Amino acid sequence: MSQNVCPGNMCAECSFRSSIFSKLNNAQLDELTASKTFNFAKKGEIIAKQGGKIKGFIFLRVGLAKLTRVNPDGREQIIGIATPNDFVGLLSIFSSKNYQYNIIAIEDCEYCCVDYDLVMNLISTNGDFAKTLLEKISQVSDLMMGTRLDLELRQLRGRVAFIICYFANEVYKSTTFNLPISRREIAELIDMRVENVVRILSEFRRDNIIKIEGTTIEIVDQEKLRWIKIHG
Repeated sequence: MSQNVCPGNMCAECSFRSSIFSKLNNAQLDELTASKTFNFAKKGEIIAKQGGKIKGFIFLRVGLAKLTRVNPDGREQIIGIATPNDFVGLLSIFSSKNYQYNIIAIEDCEYCCVDYDLVMNLISTNGDFAKTLLEKISQVSDLMMGTRLDLELRQLRGRVAFIICYFANEVYKSTTFNLPISRREIAELIDMRVENVVRILSEFRRDNIIKIEGTTIEIVDQEKLRWIKIHG
C-alpha cells in the first residue's frame, strides 16, 4: 500500500466524487482536499485490518476490495464486495473505534482516506451531509442483509448463478469478465464447499450456459442463468 498525490487534486473537481460530498459547500470541500490522502493498494494488499483503529473514511475510486471477517475459530469469511465510487467500511464507522472486518484489495485499487475528525465535524455542522451519510449507511446495511438472505434462500446452483450475475451486471456490466476472486473465495462468499463451486461451474460450462478460460467467464445463455439464479 502506498500514498501519493491525488491526480484530481481538488475534491470539488473530482469525477469520482461521491454524492455525499455534493452536500458540502466550497469551504468544506477545500477542507476535504487538505485533509484527505490518496493511496494505492496492489491486489492482495490489506487496506484496513480487522481490529485496527479507524483513522478515516475510505472512499474507493478504482478497483474492487473484499470485506472479510475472521471468526473466533480462525476461519475467514467474505461478507461483501466493495465496488468503485463508494465508501468502504461504513458499517463500523459509528459503532466502534476499530474495524470489525478486513478490507483487502482483490484488484489493484486507488482510494482516498478522509480524516475521521473532519467527517465528524462535518456531521455536526452540516445537517444535509449528515442525513445523506446516514442514508448511505442504511443502504449499505440493507444491501448486505438482502444479499445474505437472497443467498440463504437459494440452492447451490442458484447461489453460484447469483454470484456470476452479480459480477456481470453490478460490477463489470458485461457478459464477459475476469472473475476477480478464486473458487475458494466464491465458496466463502456464498457459504458453500469449494468442491461444490467447482462442480457447478463445470456443469454450467458443460450445459453451455457459460464459457470459462482461466479466470475469464463469458455468459453464453443469459436467460437460463437468470432462471437458475431465481429458481436455483
